[in-house]
Amino acid sequence: MKKRLLVSLLISVLILSFATPVMAITDVTSVESMNIVAEQEISPFTEMTRIYLRTYNGNIQWRLWGMTSGRWLTEWADM
Repeated sequence: MKKRLLVSLLISVLILSFATPVMAITDVTSVESMNIVAEQEISPFTEMTRIYLRTYNGNIQWRLWGMTSGRWLTEWADM
């Protein structure tokens, strides 16, 4: 009984391992969608930012610096 269960399990695993690549080969629709994505303007990186803090007239303020673009992204704001 135990041997019969093991053999049937082994056969089902072999059948599934051969059937899976066939199903993966039949689905070829991603080429068109990649061309559509390539035509859009996509940035290959995100904006790296850093927050700077200061004390001005007794108030703590923050400002956001864009490290990628090299410019201030916000004005000084109170916390």
